[in-house]
Amino acid sequence: MSAASFKMSIVTKAIPTLLDWSQVRTGIQAFQKSLDLADEAKAFQYFALSKILKIDDDEIRMAITDGGDDRGIDAVYIDSRPERRVIHLFQFKHVANFEKTRSSFPSNEIDKIQSFLECFLRKDPSLSKTCNPILWSKVQDLWEALEEAVYSIQIHLCNNAAALIPSHSARFEEALRPYQHAVLTQHDLIWFSRHLSKGATVDREYHLGLVEDQYYGRTDGFAKGLIGTVRGDEIVRLITDPNFPQEVDDTLFEDNIRLYLGEANEINRKILSTALSEKNTQFWYLNNGITIVCDRMDYQPRSANPKVRMINPQIVNGGQTSHALFEAARSDLARIYDVKLLLRVIETADRAFTNSVAEATNSQTPIRSRDIRSNDSIQVRIENALAGHGYFYERKNDQHIERPAEFRIDAVKLGQIILAYVLREPDRAKTSSNRIFGEYYGWVFDEGILSAENIITMWRIYKLVDDDRRRAMTALNSRLKQTYDEAWIIEGVFHILYMLSLTCEKEGTDLFEYDAVEGHYASVKAQIDEFMTRNRGQAAYRVFRSAVTKQLLARFASGQQLSLELEMREQKD
Repeated sequence: MSAASFKMSIVTKAIPTLLDWSQVRTGIQAFQKSLDLADEAKAFQYFALSKILKIDDDEIRMAITDGGDDRGIDAVYIDSRPERRVIHLFQFKHVANFEKTRSSFPSNEIDKIQSFLECFLRKDPSLSKTCNPILWSKVQDLWEALEEAVYSIQIHLCNNAAALIPSHSARFEEALRPYQHAVLTQHDLIWFSRHLSKGATVDREYHLGLVEDQYYGRTDGFAKGLIGTVRGDEIVRLITDPNFPQEVDDTLFEDNIRLYLGEANEINRKILSTALSEKNTQFWYLNNGITIVCDRMDYQPRSANPKVRMINPQIVNGGQTSHALFEAARSDLARIYDVKLLLRVIETADRAFTNSVAEATNSQTPIRSRDIRSNDSIQVRIENALAGHGYFYERKNDQHIERPAEFRIDAVKLGQIILAYVLREPDRAKTSSNRIFGEYYGWVFDEGILSAENIITMWRIYKLVDDDRRRAMTALNSRLKQTYDEAWIIEGVFHILYMLSLTCEKEGTDLFEYDAVEGHYASVKAQIDEFMTRNRGQAAYRVFRSAVTKQLLARFASGQQLSLELEMREQKD
């Protein structure tokens, strides 16, 4: 693939078909039915946010800002993980029938988003009067986040029709140029259709060319392995999405326990700069290479430049390297020809061994490994245990989307509940959910407490609190007043669970006796409400992400009067 053909392939656009429309609409309707939403347009927002961000229904509901005075911003999501730090801004457009799918994303929305972005970044106080209450609340959260760290900004234009026409897309990207780290991503009907198709359970075949005779193979009873050298452009070709050449085929990384952390990450900057430098021939010696696990693998031994044929490959280590090479290819594909790196391919039918390879070859802290843990024995047994009680455990995102929402239990959400309620780590539940399936896994998913009955009780207690959060969001957006007295609950759900746990211990109440725990709920909520009232002026977004808050709440409940502002300042210093 030449540099010219790579660039030309970026602008090639497929025409949506009736089958694309039907597949995406079925996915949208599944959300509408499961969540009992009023119309498909609202369901499309949930559908899109789930597919793009892979977050659960509750987080989606909290992200949506759509309505009057939304300034062109229909949803806001802050990814505050230290290794990511991304502000996601969304706008959605939905068409009701296939005949309208040829319509491009309306270009007048560009000006709305650009205007909001300008006001938001310069902290224009007029936003308090021109944003609806939910969006204004999000704006304040964004300002709090930007005070703590540098964030990149990703603007998502989502619709079930056509994307912006190229000239308008170019105009928008040019308008974003002055804003550092702001990028535009478009998700049209074709994008969503192809995304859904990626989940199809059919064997997929891939090929990689090795360099000369620099390879070595071995076979054992449980696996077959191959070690060789591969050119950088071969890796770029492997991971390029055939339908969207400007994007990476993320299905090749479902078993990777780390996510690509972007160019802003120091490690990735070094990989990128090395690949594009005059010293890129040193890449083989400076980089750990890539490890691929697949169902089947074959090649012609003793041949020069052999082709490796792989069935259902997964890049379990080297995700950062391969993504960085993909980004480097955008700048100068020709230079990537000179990059050579170490490749290891392992064929095995043993899923547990695949997981072991993924974990053993990743020396850095795991970032998100929900998918790789989805077939873990504990996760499968949880699903089986809950099925007998009419609940559907989602080991993977939206695994049971066709079921009613009240009977779907998300695996990450369960981990967060356990962290806050059983392990009493509410701030970690809120800010470190990415570690639940990483280094927290054995700590959180303790088989000693994971009976179906206990899980259902914890879920019901969480839903009790979440129902109050929903009412708070409805009240906040009612326009009856700009603020709402209990708006803190939108951010403080896990701290309520934590305080319930402390109260149960104090009163001798079994954590898994729902009726008894429910009896403490009103007093616990009143305590936190008083705590926040006495610390009026402190942003809930920051308060409930601070590690000191849980200790302050515990002391406050015991009658000690402390300054939240002072404690948080001392912790920061």
